[in-house]
Amino acid sequence: MQDIEIIKKDLKKTLTKFRYEHSLKVADEAKKLAKHYNYDDEKAYLAGLTHDIAKDLTEEENYNWVKKYHLPQQLLNTENTNLRHADIGAFLAKEKYHLENDICKAIKYHTIGNKDMDLLAKIVFIADKIARDNLPEGLKEVKKLAYQEDNIDIALKYCLVCQENHLKAKGINIHPETKKLLDIL
Repeated sequence: MQDIEIIKKDLKKTLTKFRYEHSLKVADEAKKLAKHYNYDDEKAYLAGLTHDIAKDLTEEENYNWVKKYHLPQQLLNTENTNLRHADIGAFLAKEKYHLENDICKAIKYHTIGNKDMDLLAKIVFIADKIARDNLPEGLKEVKKLAYQEDNIDIALKYCLVCQENHLKAKGINIHPETKKLLDIL
């Protein structure tokens, strides 16, 4: 397993204070969820810790990562600013820390989900939503479902339906990958 303290030190330097503290909360929540679902809690902690590794990159750094790894150019569009850190982060975490593929997939899928998510990716997705102070009512229910059920898909589906309704109220369609995931749940 990677040296967590080295990663924390690096993240503390590259992320804003808010984002670093959020990453620590997500790591802790992912570890708790992993224990609940009998999954490797150290791996879940590491995935949660690094899930936002690319969140605070500059536009130039984003451009360089997209170019280096031949990622889709549309990631650089302004409407994708809240999503691109997931795709870029998966490559950054792999290159910088040589993280396992399942951890990198969890990083990649933590924003919009994906029909091919494994348990680790689902844990990080849920942890990212519920590991915060002052949870809104909908996310309180996601957290309750995540810990009371034996099937994380119940909490994931509820979370995605809430997300879809929230976006619809703003006149925004849910991402096509999120829709595919929701359709199979």
